Amino acid sequence: MLPIISRPTLCLLTCLALPAFAHANDTTTSDTDSPNLEPENNTWLDDTRDDTKGWLNRTARHMDSWFGETNPDEPARASIRVMLDTHYNEYDGTTVKPRIRGRIKLPTLENRLSVMIGDDDLDLEQGGGIYNDGRAVTYGDSTFDRRQSREDNTSLALRWSKFQDDIGIETDADIGLRSSDLYLKLRAEKKWELDHRINARFEQMYRYGTKSEHYALSTLEFSQPQSKHRTLVNRTHLSYAHKDTEETAWSNSLYQQHYLDGKHGTRAFSYGIYTGGDVVDKKFELDIYGPYVSYRQPVWRKWLFVQTDISYYNDKNQDRDHHLGVFNRLEMVF
Repeated sequence: MLPIISRPTLCLLTCLALPAFAHANDTTTSDTDSPNLEPENNTWLDDTRDDTKGWLNRTARHMDSWFGETNPDEPARASIRVMLDTHYNEYDGTTVKPRIRGRIKLPTLENRLSVMIGDDDLDLEQGGGIYNDGRAVTYGDSTFDRRQSREDNTSLALRWSKFQDDIGIETDADIGLRSSDLYLKLRAEKKWELDHRINARFEQMYRYGTKSEHYALSTLEFSQPQSKHRTLVNRTHLSYAHKDTEETAWSNSLYQQHYLDGKHGTRAFSYGIYTGGDVVDKKFELDIYGPYVSYRQPVWRKWLFVQTDISYYNDKNQDRDHHLGVFNRLEMVF
């Protein structure tokens, strides 16, 4: 039986937490290769983080040397995100999940080959709250599923990139192992500019696993800057999965994203409307819809982040009325 948090208590915790949160994407969190130069006195956590970061980069340089002569002006680098995610809604209660995602870049191979470590589902997160709608969460019979967390975070893959850069398409090809599921994942992305300062992006991802079988995700996104610190975004997804049975689903998120300067780095706040549902007999059903807000920021140090997302969705497939959902993430970047 999952523990249930009362709504007054949850609202109080949320109100207390909101000032410390903001929403940013990976481009904001990855700039952590330089040593900690912030004015605060170093603590045990600072020293541990710096030691770990140094060990990761030394390991990356050692791996890079296996493939040829290294360039001291362009050393190999490693980066790892360590997260603790907490999901809550009144129907399923609370679920806690630790997550890891890392990458080792090897310049000797012309920056084309990388080693990917940890939960590859994190590659689907693209900011703006679209994946924090509850459907990306698998609620089990316990608050913390130790076995599932271990299997997800021990995923290992080799990623080959940039083999189609000459035609303006960003591409990746992964071959990896997640638990006992050997998989191949292909991704292609194209960006272009339209009139009226509108930026367009299309991404296609296909993954096949020996156990998970087929999964494909198409993404079409349009964004338009409204000011220096504000952007309007509309993102549409179409997903297809085939394991024993075929399942097709769609979703759309229309949101505003604000970027704010902060003491330790960029804060970002987004709010919008999410809609989604299944595709049955070529008909797009509206099963889930509602508003959400998302807020994330670095706290205490530029490499430590706290985030919260609040949604108010229904779910016709599970006969659920509109209800409060809360997602919290504590993240450290090495």
